[in-house]
Amino acid sequence: MAHATRLRQHPNAPLTPEGRRRMVGCVLDRGWTVEATATRFQVDAKTVRKWRDRFLVEGDAGLVDRSSRPHRSPNRTPRAIRRRVIRLRRKRRKGAEWIAHHVGLAASTVQRILNQAGMGRLDVGDRATAREPVRRYQRERPGELIHVDIKKLAAIPDGGGWRMHGRGRDGHSGHSGAGYVYLHTALDDRTRIVYSEIHPDEQAVTAAGFWTRAASFYATLGIDCERVITDNGSCYRSRLWHQACTETGTTVKKTRPYRPQTNGKVERFHRILLNEWAYIRDWTSEPQRGDAYTAFIHFYNHHRSHGSLQWATPMDIIRDNLPALHS
Repeated sequence: MAHATRLRQHPNAPLTPEGRRRMVGCVLDRGWTVEATATRFQVDAKTVRKWRDRFLVEGDAGLVDRSSRPHRSPNRTPRAIRRRVIRLRRKRRKGAEWIAHHVGLAASTVQRILNQAGMGRLDVGDRATAREPVRRYQRERPGELIHVDIKKLAAIPDGGGWRMHGRGRDGHSGHSGAGYVYLHTALDDRTRIVYSEIHPDEQAVTAAGFWTRAASFYATLGIDCERVITDNGSCYRSRLWHQACTETGTTVKKTRPYRPQTNGKVERFHRILLNEWAYIRDWTSEPQRGDAYTAFIHFYNHHRSHGSLQWATPMDIIRDNLPALHS
């Protein structure tokens, strides 16, 4: 028989195309019975007949495995929905569960679509400490623990920065000289409700004044701030900070050094800020970006659903836990 071109073989097949060719040859060229050939090649007689009949119709091409892919897949996810999943991944940088909740698919289906598109991993720069097992916790009542932290961001120069114009183009080297802004943030562990302000520094007097206003904000929601946890920054070790917490009746706690995951909920909020506010569009100035901050915080507290809250919003959790004040 003529030698056929070797094609890709299924790794679990009991016979290669060459072995099938020899098996068919025993029946057609040597005159063996189907049963004797099946015994010789240790396969079922139906297998011998299948490859014999394919060879008689198609020749050597019939000895190659056919694709098992169905001609029609009526239950396959529509192309428009697959494109929407990919678009949400690119624009919002969200995980499979978040995308699944918003497009009405199972998380496993979304993950499969992302894997097929080569977007299965969401690289968001996890720290080396993330290699340790994740220990999740959530306080039972609002105000039991408030997370506080400061996020330092490069200010947007007038006319837009390098993200708009590109590095090394039109004099934009990536270092605008516009200085920095500091986002002071307080986040309630139980409800994820956030109070945040933008300031030009992270000094003790600024942090203390921020906490006084944050505690007043939570009080208007019926939340009594029992404890506050911060890192070991100089402003949080100051006398002014401890005095401000004492005046609000709040116990001060500190994270262990070099363990930012202890304050992980507010750290996660700051990562959300980067993706959904700070760099979601090209800003032409820092005041323009700052003006949009208040609207973003309102959206986060009142309208943005959270996977950790079973897709409820922070205000939904407050209404559930403090119904007498928010009926």
